[in-house]
Amino acid sequence: MDSYSRTEIENIIEKYGNTIYRAAYVQVKNRAQADDVFQEVCIKLLRQKKQIGNEEHLKAWLLKATNDCCKDYWKSAWCRKVTVDHQLVQEERESYGAETTGYLTECMQQLPYKYRMILHLFYYEEYSIREIAKMLHMKENTVSSRLSRGREKLKQIFQKGGKEYEF
Repeated sequence: MDSYSRTEIENIIEKYGNTIYRAAYVQVKNRAQADDVFQEVCIKLLRQKKQIGNEEHLKAWLLKATNDCCKDYWKSAWCRKVTVDHQLVQEERESYGAETTGYLTECMQQLPYKYRMILHLFYYEEYSIREIAKMLHMKENTVSSRLSRGREKLKQIFQKGGKEYEF
């Protein structure tokens, strides 16, 4: 198989763009960085020399690429050395409104990084523990433990916010 044509890439972005963006936003916690991650994943797709198997493999590849780009962001010198003006971040969130970010997304962003992606893949993308483990190159028990701990931490965050939810 050859690389993707322009039309095929446009169709892939149309179909999976929201998925990529949501996964990036949950991990990097702000829209500007999520835009950058989204762009980087699109560039990786453009540079693919061969087409990626079926639709399921393509979606998994896109999510793995998103996860890798987010990890690169957190390891970058920019992220480690530049301090964030939390007032500007709060103003950005308020300018987009609760209907865009959502209470659950806000709560998930308070979780440590290692839980956010697993919860996102499990609940939003509906991958099984086995599929997540394979995608992220982890043991199934590790994914299961992080999923369980992430749920518990998310429940605590919800309860602090005055809302009770069952997980």
